[in-house]
Amino acid sequence: MATKELALHEKLEIHELVILKTSCVTKAVAMSGLVQDEKLRALMQEDIDNCMKAIDELKTLLIS
Repeated sequence: MATKELALHEKLEIHELVILKTSCVTKAVAMSGLVQDEKLRALMQEDIDNCMKAIDELKTLLIS
């Protein structure tokens, strides 16, 4: 019998990923204020945006 609900271990793994991504975003935001190179700052901002999108997608998996 197939089920669409995530198993407990899968939910825990997704939760760990959310925590990791959140930590990465926090560090990148803090470090971006110290960066003087505009190309590097733009790259860091792109990474922040991508991580935030990934966090949102992971959270939707946990909710559903």
